[in-house]
Amino acid sequence: MLQKIKNRIPERSPIRKAYHKLMAQLAATRYSFPAGHLRVIGVTGTSGKSTTVEIIRHILQSAGQMTGAISTVQVHIGDESFAPPTLRTTQKPSYTQQILHKMVEAGVKNLVIEVSSHAIDQHRLWGVNIDTAVLTNIFDNEHLDYHGTFEDYVSTKGLLFQELNSAARKPGIEKMTILPADDAQFERFNAFPCDKKWTFAKRKNADIKAENVEYKKNTVEFDLRLPNAQVHISAPIVGAQNLENLLCAITVALSHGVPAEDLPAIIASFKGVPGRLERIDQGQEFETLVDFTYKPSALQSVLGMLSKLKKGKLIVLWGGAYGRTKENYEACAQIIDQFADEFILTTDDPGKTNPKLITQIVKGAVARVEGDGRFWDIPDRYEAIRYALMTAEKGDTVLIAGRGHETVQTIGSQEIELDDREVCREVLAQMGFMQ
Repeated sequence: MLQKIKNRIPERSPIRKAYHKLMAQLAATRYSFPAGHLRVIGVTGTSGKSTTVEIIRHILQSAGQMTGAISTVQVHIGDESFAPPTLRTTQKPSYTQQILHKMVEAGVKNLVIEVSSHAIDQHRLWGVNIDTAVLTNIFDNEHLDYHGTFEDYVSTKGLLFQELNSAARKPGIEKMTILPADDAQFERFNAFPCDKKWTFAKRKNADIKAENVEYKKNTVEFDLRLPNAQVHISAPIVGAQNLENLLCAITVALSHGVPAEDLPAIIASFKGVPGRLERIDQGQEFETLVDFTYKPSALQSVLGMLSKLKKGKLIVLWGGAYGRTKENYEACAQIIDQFADEFILTTDDPGKTNPKLITQIVKGAVARVEGDGRFWDIPDRYEAIRYALMTAEKGDTVLIAGRGHETVQTIGSQEIELDDREVCREVLAQMGFMQ
């Protein structure tokens, strides 16, 4: 009954916001405000939040600082890692506070948490006193289905930084911001007061900067320039977007006392993020990558990078996720149309959105037509992945995009167990690649 009532109330109604805040207050009270015992790093932005959270946690943990993390992909309590209960960027307050309580009991000192604009607007992190506010980037035309305007979206993100300086200070812990100097919204976020500000960049002047960058097939190599030092980094990541995520994470680590000379070895040991350009390698002669990429900004970045690194064809498998606007589906389709040699349209996670409607919108947005050798419509995602892998040739790059680490596909009210990574491994095994 309560759920039915909630469903009738608009997401941004004052009533619903008051409900979210009350639930957060009750959860924080129940678990005795565990964030008060942690140094909390909140990571927000349009893209790269999960990857940045995972890299920050890896560096701090590897440097001997007991660190917990909550991202869309994983929850970490020290050396223990497991999947979160939902696909939300920021979990329900009851779950978050329970996990924070467990972290404190386990002796965790730092918390890195992914913060969505929805969570900020809905007070889901009430009682989680953030000490370091991190911005990865801000892109246009994201989450406008919820916020309505780009200005409202940016303003909501800004609340995390606006409230930082006025929040209670924990003994010996400064309030800091970590900002991308290259971002168009940098000056706006840099105007918020705090105890210390750190910046990172690839192009503009910043505290932490990447120079002499060289993008390779499986790594990015660059010189990390600091105010009083320089170290060479060979990072097991791919592409410009991941370099920006890494620079952001490095800046957080340095601001938290990790010695610069320790960074090369720590970063070299990073194993990647599940479902974020995750390479599936069983000895096949073509690249197979599974990625969470499903929105325009991320697709632009990933496909632009892969188109430069590819040796053969770039084959992209993608389908529109649920709850997106017509303009979002069209933008994604046009970006794929621009970069992909072959485009396989399939079903993503449409939820209540009619998959046939998404297909109709996508077909109307691309220059290619089914049957021209460059475009296929295969609704069954398993069969679409199977077709992509079975037809790939030596040197090709196959990107399975949209779902990444997700293991359950929702079509209408039906939930189907489907992990793109496992499907790839199964199909490759059928093809004789068992490594």
